[in-house]
Parts: sequence; C-alpha cells; structure tokens
Amino acid sequence: MKVDRIEDGKAGRVIVHLSEGLSFPLGKKECRNLEIEKGKEFSREQISWILEELVFPRGRNYLIYLLASKDYTIKEIEGKLRKAQYPDVVIEQIVSYGVEKHYLDDLRYAEDYVRTHKDGKSVRQLIYKLQEKGIPSSVLNELEEEDDREDLLPKVRRYYEKKTGSAYERRGKTYQYFVRKGYSSGLIQDLLRELDEE
Repeated sequence: MKVDRIEDGKAGRVIVHLSEGLSFPLGKKECRNLEIEKGKEFSREQISWILEELVFPRGRNYLIYLLASKDYTIKEIEGKLRKAQYPDVVIEQIVSYGVEKHYLDDLRYAEDYVRTHKDGKSVRQLIYKLQEKGIPSSVLNELEEEDDREDLLPKVRRYYEKKTGSAYERRGKTYQYFVRKGYSSGLIQDLLRELDEE
C-alpha cells in the first residue's frame, strides 16, 4: 500500500491517505517516527500494526473524550469517528469496545431520553425522535410504547380546565392538542370520557 497524500488535520493530527482508499488519523510525531511521506510503500502487516497499535488507541481515547461531556447513540459516535477520518474497521473496534465497557448503550440512552422528555411529548413522538438519532427498531421495541394513563390524566384535566367555551368545544380543543402531541386518539378519548364521568 502506497501513501497517496498526507493532509493536516485538527489538534496536531495528520490524515494519511493510502492508494487503496484507506485513510486514518495519526499524530504528527507518530507520522515522523514512522517516516510516513507521500509515495512510501507499506505492507499489509505494517498497516495492520499501525491501525491496531496507534489508530485504535487514539480512537478509543476520542470516544472517551466525547462521552465525558454527554451521551451519544452508537450511530452518532460512528458519524463522529467517520468525520474524523477513522477507517470502518477501526470504527467497528471502537464501537465494540464502547459497548463492551457499557459506555455505549442505545437502550439506556433511549430510556433516559424518554424519562427526561416525557413531560412535554408522547412516547410515540419521542420514539420518532430516537429513530432520527439512529436508535434501531429492535431497541425501540423494548421501550414501553403505551403512555401511562395515570401520568397523562392530570395533564389532560389541566388543559381541559384552562380552555374556554362550551364543554363540547373544550373537549374538542383538548382532544386535538394531545393527538397533535402524538398521543393515541383512543387513549385521549378514554381520558376525556373519564373526565366527563367525574
């Protein structure tokens, strides 16, 4: 494998591009020590050693650095690693390491996300947002899909009581508001019936 080009990266790194389309980040010092320059040939064994001994530890440290400030989904981490020019083979190793150490856990992320945002939105809306963040369906199926009736009833009651107009108009406004928020229409109708019976 031949070095096609070397470009400056961020934070004292360089990105090494090889003739077969593989690229990876290295520190400038590592680059000098390995005497990496345009046109230099490397064997597959040498590239494997560089990826395992230099690139993977750098990527593992980057993962820990990212997770120190906030949680990420696996897909988000993969995106950040790709943007930093890590090769797919190393990204897989870094993600496996993160999952094995429980640093990356899409189910935990999803449960925390729902718990944190549940007051303002329905579980259905939150599941949609989590799909956008790359949480796989298999993980989302483990989340409790039905909204807790007892948590929702006081919210419906408060909204209904704030509205003006006839009982019919207030009922219609309340129904529309909560259905637009992503709650199931059957659930809202049931809760409004409960309010009518109080």
